[in-house]
Amino acid sequence: MISVHRIFSHKQNKRGDVSVKSIHQEALTLGVCYYPEHWKESLWREDLQRMKAYGLTVIRIAEFAWNKFEPEEGVYTFEFFDRFMQVALEEQMQVIFCTPTATPPAWLSEKYPEILNADLDGTLYRHGMRRHYNYNSPVYRRFCAGIVEKLAAHYCPYPNVIGWQIDNELNCEKDVFYSESDHLAFRTYLKEKYKTLDNLNECLGTVFWNQTYSDWNQIFLPRPTYQNSANPHLALEERKFISHSVIEFADLQAQIIRRYAPKGQYITTNGLFGHVDYDELVERSLDFIMYDSYPLFGFERKDQPPKKDDLKDRNWSWNLTRARAISPNFGIMEQQSGAGGWVSGIATPMPKPGQIRLWTMQSIAHGADYIGYFRWRTSWIGTEIYWHGWNDYSNQPNRRLEELKGIHHDVAAIERLAGAKYQARVAVLKDYPNEWDGDTDQWSAQVNRLSDKGWFEAAQLTHTPCDFLYLNETVTLQALCQYDLLVYPHAVILTECTANLLRRYVKQGGTLILGCRTGYKDEYGRCPMRPMPGFAADLCGVEVTDYTYLSPYDEMEQADWNGSMIEAPLFNDILEAHGSTAKAEAVYRGNYYDGKPALVSNKIGRGTAYYYGAAFSRQTAEAFLHKLQFAAPYQGILELPEDCELAVRQKDGTNYYFVLNYKEHEARISVKKRMTNLLTDEQITGPYELAPYGVLVLKESLA
Repeated sequence: MISVHRIFSHKQNKRGDVSVKSIHQEALTLGVCYYPEHWKESLWREDLQRMKAYGLTVIRIAEFAWNKFEPEEGVYTFEFFDRFMQVALEEQMQVIFCTPTATPPAWLSEKYPEILNADLDGTLYRHGMRRHYNYNSPVYRRFCAGIVEKLAAHYCPYPNVIGWQIDNELNCEKDVFYSESDHLAFRTYLKEKYKTLDNLNECLGTVFWNQTYSDWNQIFLPRPTYQNSANPHLALEERKFISHSVIEFADLQAQIIRRYAPKGQYITTNGLFGHVDYDELVERSLDFIMYDSYPLFGFERKDQPPKKDDLKDRNWSWNLTRARAISPNFGIMEQQSGAGGWVSGIATPMPKPGQIRLWTMQSIAHGADYIGYFRWRTSWIGTEIYWHGWNDYSNQPNRRLEELKGIHHDVAAIERLAGAKYQARVAVLKDYPNEWDGDTDQWSAQVNRLSDKGWFEAAQLTHTPCDFLYLNETVTLQALCQYDLLVYPHAVILTECTANLLRRYVKQGGTLILGCRTGYKDEYGRCPMRPMPGFAADLCGVEVTDYTYLSPYDEMEQADWNGSMIEAPLFNDILEAHGSTAKAEAVYRGNYYDGKPALVSNKIGRGTAYYYGAAFSRQTAEAFLHKLQFAAPYQGILELPEDCELAVRQKDGTNYYFVLNYKEHEARISVKKRMTNLLTDEQITGPYELAPYGVLVLKESLA
């Protein structure tokens, strides 16, 4: 076989003193998704040669091709993909091979209906879409193990296979599961966790409405009820169970592949979707995470009129930040390269000239070292006939392919940035239990949506680079201490252990901001009989004496912070400062609690903890960043309008400043220190006009 040079490997990086898994490669790399089963064999070689001419050196294949390998039960054939792989070898094309378990073949769906997922009332999702299976069917796991074993044994030896993708977009389309197999597996999961029914009944509050269980067989995942209002504590366990099921399913495949994969072949999957603890998934089964980035959803036509201040495609930096929280250097398995559309109603416009280049650089700016585009050619068949790739149906040259030439040039100019780390001194803390509890807690769901948006937009518009940091039992003080400011907007579930960790962070000099609804639930989602905000009370020197959800008829509540009015939207905790080191910093203006504390600070050691009794709008979050002097840390180097995003990556004593213009008009910026634009090799200083959808990558030596 022809040897193909591997540029991919994997290693563990450090976040604090905790190992985190990242992609590691010598250079930034471009690839594309390809479906040989959709096209005549006479096109294969020409397609691969054209890809290479545009700088695409990696292809992802086979994620929906189970029937090509097992056309009938127990009958395996590799002839079709062997022919394609031989062409790929001869053309020196690297391959990410996928396990095809996202689309079980028709013979499997029909002969073994127990593999199918079901809706809440038990109706099976039938064959004809994708991802219609359930993770917990023993039959489906057996067939998945069989096909993965056959593929790994056969294709791992190929020298141009550089990695494996498990399944495709786990929990996409559906992230809840109600098949008979899921109900049975849920009981097993609960037995192993709670050991006894008495313990389960106590922890899940089943005494309410006479839901107490006297036999394990009485327990089901949520089923149809009046208003479909399930026990919220059972619903939280359901989310944890779904994540557990996803991870078990992925690990089944990963363990098989590892038995055959030579050193250097990685295992990954593409996300990010609901009800999955990606930190646990990566730690247990993967080498790093890949993300699927589709910024055109920011321009999808909705029933509601668009908001003028919406960040549109720039919002995808939020998701890229989340991917970076899982793997500091990650990959993009699917990067938008054309209009999006399904026959079932998804419809987005065609990217405007320059936007695909902008989105590519957006991903790289946030830590993506591999960019794989979806897809090479627009499908001429099936549900995704309106989801465009680089090539249109005609297969003729087009303006997007011309843009790809420029992208290839740009990426080649900065290819050695691979491994550079995103720089941020501010982080938003997240955790999965609170995310999942918000599925049924309408108060916390609303404040979290508003505050996530508020903090993201405030950081973006003030040019304050920001990370996410997911809290779990492995996160250490050293990991927190990488940041000068931590924002934990609404830690509804706050354990004593986490509160103690945050106290240690503040004591050594950190600044912490908490918001309303913090600490009023325990790990099961129950509301214990204790003063609010629970374990945050001592941390913040505060007690919540009253609270209210703001009705639509209330005027926007505000707080007076030393003469500056800041918004206090959606929900208000009325506060009281407690202790000699606590101080009321702001008071409410309006409503029945006018003049009562809205913001309390508490000095602990060398740091300060703040409790704000409301959600965080963009205006509120900006006020905190400015008043606490964390906004615009690079303003002495770059002066940018709000229309531009700033991201900074660092490697080997050098800062790389990405300036991204998301508007269709020029952006006037000021470069206050002479630096090199790596995309053009020109020296820049002073005023500069950045083109519509334009990008700068500026290099600054820190020596």
